[in-house]
Amino acid sequence: MKNYILLIVYLVSTVAFAQEYPDEFSTIDGWSEVGEKQYYSADNLYDYINGASDFYLGYDFQDLWVVDYENDQGQLLTLELYRHADPLRAFGIYSEERPQAARMEAIGAQGFKEGGAIFFLADNYYAKVYNGRPEVSDAEFIDFAEQVARRICSTCYLPRQFQLFPAEGKIELSERFMPENFMGITGFNGVCTVKYSAAGERFSLFVFQGDDTSCQQLMTKYFERLKYKKKLKEKIYDFEDPYLGKVKIAYQRGVIAGVLDANRSEQQEALLATLLNALKGQ
Repeated sequence: MKNYILLIVYLVSTVAFAQEYPDEFSTIDGWSEVGEKQYYSADNLYDYINGASDFYLGYDFQDLWVVDYENDQGQLLTLELYRHADPLRAFGIYSEERPQAARMEAIGAQGFKEGGAIFFLADNYYAKVYNGRPEVSDAEFIDFAEQVARRICSTCYLPRQFQLFPAEGKIELSERFMPENFMGITGFNGVCTVKYSAAGERFSLFVFQGDDTSCQQLMTKYFERLKYKKKLKEKIYDFEDPYLGKVKIAYQRGVIAGVLDANRSEQQEALLATLLNALKGQ
């Protein structure tokens, strides 16, 4: 009986520790925490964002803290800290909610302001800050968000995969992370895409990195869909996909990359070659 009670105490203390608000966010200059902190895990995220919870869970959501902060003038800001499994998944959900015409702010790896809220990405966190009533000035509002970002990463960057894409012709704010079944291929999960414009044409580059067995299996699935029976080689293939139109797809050890809305233009081939070379050299 004594051992059973000790086990209960241990489990309760472990859960409490796991839900302890990170110290780095407790000291924001000029602001103090007020009210009750709210904590959500994957098990009860629905209670806070209802139907949107499944969308977040699709990007390996880990947990969420919702905390109010007050300054000396009695003004309030609300911080939402969504933690995901890794920076790519955090970027994925952030980029899905980022408008194409967003008012960008240099906060964290990337941020934007919309209405009375600031949204930003920092490592594996997707953070949101909401202005209260009476409203905090823009300068103070942005400073608060910057302080939070710096407590996550002193210098924040977009996930390294997006730094490999060539800059020439890239459409601003077009980076996306596709969590599952890219190109309609089951198991083609975790693909990075970027949109481009060159020679009057728009198209997308994509890349997937994984163990080589997974890459070969995914290419085999794609070959089967297209009824392509030749042996897989390390090369660039040109296909007319019945669902996606013209596709360039390249396989090299541990990598699948390609072009959607492709043609045989020199610009597309050069951009894909640049991406493949960057992947080899990383």
